[in-house]
Amino acid sequence: MVESHEATIQWSGTAHMAHRILAAADRPHCEVFSQEEDGEILVSVVVQHSKLQELRDIVDALLVDLADIEESA
Repeated sequence: MVESHEATIQWSGTAHMAHRILAAADRPHCEVFSQEEDGEILVSVVVQHSKLQELRDIVDALLVDLADIEESA
């Protein structure tokens, strides 16, 4: 049996920011979902990998990119 590790990051906000977050999350091992709810966009990014350290590296890099997006808004 192959191990699988998963982390989920969720964000909600404006459509403009959502497009930037969706673009940042377009990377290997990431599955992205978005939906509009009460005028806001909800974005969920599910990161999966068979190796825990690789999962952590992907999530860390994604969080750095999301922080940069947030700071530049």
